[in-house]
Amino acid sequence: MIGHQAPLTGAVAAFGRWHNRALRAAVERLNARGGLAGRPVRLATEDGASTPETGQEAFKKLVLQHGAAFVIGSVWSGTNLATAPLARELKTPYFPQGIATEIVGPQGNRYIFKSYHTVRAAVWAGAEWAVQHLGRRWTIVASQIEFAQSQARDWRLKLAELGAEVLDVITVPFRPTDFLPYLSKVDLERTEVLYHAFTAVDTARFLQAAHELGVQGRVALLGLIEGIDVLDTDSPAFEGAYFISGYPRRADQVPEELRPFDRAYREAVGIDAEGRAADGSVVPIADLFGSWQALSLIARAVEAVGWRSPGDHPALIEYLEGFAWEASEDFPQGAGFLRAQDHLAFHDHYVERVERGRLRVLERLPRARSLYEPLADYTTQGL
Repeated sequence: MIGHQAPLTGAVAAFGRWHNRALRAAVERLNARGGLAGRPVRLATEDGASTPETGQEAFKKLVLQHGAAFVIGSVWSGTNLATAPLARELKTPYFPQGIATEIVGPQGNRYIFKSYHTVRAAVWAGAEWAVQHLGRRWTIVASQIEFAQSQARDWRLKLAELGAEVLDVITVPFRPTDFLPYLSKVDLERTEVLYHAFTAVDTARFLQAAHELGVQGRVALLGLIEGIDVLDTDSPAFEGAYFISGYPRRADQVPEELRPFDRAYREAVGIDAEGRAADGSVVPIADLFGSWQALSLIARAVEAVGWRSPGDHPALIEYLEGFAWEASEDFPQGAGFLRAQDHLAFHDHYVERVERGRLRVLERLPRARSLYEPLADYTTQGL
């Protein structure tokens, strides 16, 4: 039994529903191949909404009522941080899908595995390119939520290391009534790069407000792809904006050697070549790899150590510490590895830019650029 702590309602419901759809497709694929170690795989889903408290209750239900041996977590970083102690208490491997850097820091533990990047990995991957190509004087505008504040902290660290200047960090309430008061604080005469960190709804509103103020063309607009991963970019407000992503939205932008795996992945989940579903809605394709590849990691480890029950979790955890993989249908995002100390996955990144309403890859950033010093060493903890 695999559990999914899915935010099916609340601020990131669009992400949660797609993660659940990707997981169902991955489970069907595993069962079509005979299951794991000769046993069928089942998926239990509980709505963690988009709040830490509800997420904690969902995790408990998955483990204690559904009997989930592994849980793939919410994309809401606050939920991941709140759930981490429960994973250790209940001795259940947990694969959080939020990206706040702190998830694999001292607040985490040996039962936590991050199968997709953290904010810091994405920032480290793209920072040198951004400073070189976009500018050295930055203003950061970020929501008050942890996902966004993690970005503000990490960009300040890395930009200082690179000798770039952060002119100001402007914190914005979650879902403000108006972005204009915050945009009016930006020194457009000195700012070269305006970095924004919001969830999708607020990103769209922020970029629209910036467009109405004539910000485009005066500064470079930059964010992480998670801020627009469910948004249609075919709007003047998005034109020319840059994003650091974990994977290209459009199939024709995917590296040639990954395209056979990309086609199989899109077909299984229901994503077309433009990154859309059958109903025309935009799919958070990069984000979904975290859940798809979490199941692949579980499958590889279960079969490698002969896992039969939670009593075998210690062997499975030790197997995954330092595990590396090559690109395949199990890992369509490309080659990567889990760092032993903090259980964080490292993979390639991309710089994408909106041109004529569509995202185009400008640069592929090798995973070596995303490496940073681990914030914790879980291998020193007992099991």
